[in-house]
Amino acid sequence: MHKHKHGSVYRAKIASHDGRVEYSEWFNTEDDLRDSMRGTQRNIGKRYYCEVKMVPCLDPACDVDEKPRVISTL
Repeated sequence: MHKHKHGSVYRAKIASHDGRVEYSEWFNTEDDLRDSMRGTQRNIGKRYYCEVKMVPCLDPACDVDEKPRVISTL
């Protein structure tokens, strides 16, 4: 278990009905991601996800290698 705090980063994941997946850049806050997606027109046939992952720290003993996980879906 981690004894120190890590930051988190957020990105959008857009999955098309044909299996293609697009990713946004990583953002420092959910609000930044939400603001970047505000102008995005949602299309039928696509699913929109918000993913989060922990940011690794500089501690050499830290072994964080978290995969992104979905925290919300549209």
